[in-house]
Amino acid sequence: MDWSNTKVLIPGGGGFFGSHIVTKIKKMGAQVLVPSTKNGVDFRREEDCNKVMKEASPNIVINCAAIQGGIGYHSGKQADLFLDNTKIGLFLMEAAQKEDVDKFVNIVAGCSYPGYIEKEELNEEDYWSGEVHDSIFSYGVSRKMSVVYGKALSKQYEFNSIHLLLANMYGPGEKFNPEQSKALAGLIKKFYDAKKEGTPEVVVWGTGKPVRDWLYVEDGAEAVIRAAEVYNSIEPLNISSGVGISVGDLAKTIQKIIGYEGKIVFDTEKPDGALKKTFGTTKMKNELDWMPETSLEEGIKETIDWLDKNYEFAISH
Repeated sequence: MDWSNTKVLIPGGGGFFGSHIVTKIKKMGAQVLVPSTKNGVDFRREEDCNKVMKEASPNIVINCAAIQGGIGYHSGKQADLFLDNTKIGLFLMEAAQKEDVDKFVNIVAGCSYPGYIEKEELNEEDYWSGEVHDSIFSYGVSRKMSVVYGKALSKQYEFNSIHLLLANMYGPGEKFNPEQSKALAGLIKKFYDAKKEGTPEVVVWGTGKPVRDWLYVEDGAEAVIRAAEVYNSIEPLNISSGVGISVGDLAKTIQKIIGYEGKIVFDTEKPDGALKKTFGTTKMKNELDWMPETSLEEGIKETIDWLDKNYEFAISH
């Protein structure tokens, strides 16, 4: 694909994941447009989505726009998060279809998968096989609705959208503020602060048993760009490492890399979320001829190094 002749609109391009995609696509020569929410653009408003899409007239849209956080962030915000994310997903896709965009790349959180399936890995054929986990249902279902809408637009208008189911991502630029950080970033900050302050113990939410699949953000950005180039099926596609690690083992890994010598305490009064969420990679390998290259240990080291150099910004944005 010749990106030099391509105009790409990236809603959410100023965020953690979107910014990495923006950087990579710009290096490939694409004309990249990132709507500025700081200047009042609100993707929850249909008129804003229509205006942005009409003015940009892009060839491709890569939608990274969402309002989300870890399990704790969702408590007390369930209705708002459902409505806001449903509007964002549907309004942007509808606007893209109306403007005859060639391809809409929809970034979908892996938490939209069923949350109670007891399997070693979740594959694409499992996507419709049960309820989203209750701890994250309002966000997960809202993202799932965008997948349904993409399929409906495909059937009615032959609109080309692809739906990429992303594993949990981490890496430089991640949010480390306690309100919105996800599990891996939250753990890194806890151990980083504990070592710096000489705290005798680090408290980890839950039992430590839940297993998660973590994808380094640079690898995730590369996969999305590759999918934009070669994947054209309406059926969802996993983007993941395919490797699961328990929260307990993840905590020990971070503890070792940071060099913290205190004690780990599990707060079992806090929620675990789904007990296992590791994603299959067979279809991804076949369709994209690609697998992520960054090991978890290497990615954590890069993330810690970024946090160390950007601490005040990292904990406040």
